Amino acid sequence: MLQFKTHIIDKNKDWITFIHGFGGSSTIWHKQVRDLYKHYNLLFVDLRGHGKSQSLCLDSDFNLSNLCEDIIKVLEFLKIKSSHFVGISFGSLLILKLIETHKTYINKSILSGAIISFNHVSRFLLFCLNLLKNVLPNMLLYKLFAYIIMPKPNHKESRLIFINEAKLIERKVFKKLLKLIPDIKKYIVNLEPVNFNKYILFLSGKDDYLFSEDVRKFSSINKFHSYFSIEGAGHVVNIDNPSIFNKKVIEYLK
Repeated sequence: MLQFKTHIIDKNKDWITFIHGFGGSSTIWHKQVRDLYKHYNLLFVDLRGHGKSQSLCLDSDFNLSNLCEDIIKVLEFLKIKSSHFVGISFGSLLILKLIETHKTYINKSILSGAIISFNHVSRFLLFCLNLLKNVLPNMLLYKLFAYIIMPKPNHKESRLIFINEAKLIERKVFKKLLKLIPDIKKYIVNLEPVNFNKYILFLSGKDDYLFSEDVRKFSSINKFHSYFSIEGAGHVVNIDNPSIFNKKVIEYLK
């Protein structure tokens, strides 16, 4: 089972389950705990191959569906029948998948730094990643992509956290995680807003030049979806501007 951490204020309160991004861990949510714990029970999971779940086996047929099943097993273990979900980047993609496959477990969702399409730049980055993965050390790749995705001075903390988390991932695990990319690409290409009739708030940083405009367009198609762009933030919006992020999460869930 995935490793996880809980903060329980009251067993009768609603839950929020937090899903981190590719290469990260549940520690990236540390700026959310104080504000959100006042209102909700909190569940933080480390995805398979990440954080304290790094030792869990990554099978050859490992895919997005396996990751979703891992998350549901934690909810079942904790006897959580439904939860709000908050995700960042790749974690947002997993929540969309969960809405498709395990809809009854999902209340409202907040998808931050969401990736819902591929533009020319992101396609080129994936091409480079695939080309260089067997040539460059994984740490150098992580640093390179951290500066491309989070280039501005106010993204410095996000970059450092991303890079430090990557240091914990062994190269053999990193290579296995990269095998998820074809499954991720296939899933993103087939995403349709009309298929997600659950209440979703998309939160993007105004500096998230790679993904925010596509997310805004995606969210405008479905009446159940809302969108908000946060000033002074890039891709990892919950770290770049936590006060606004936390405020928007609380407002939306209430």
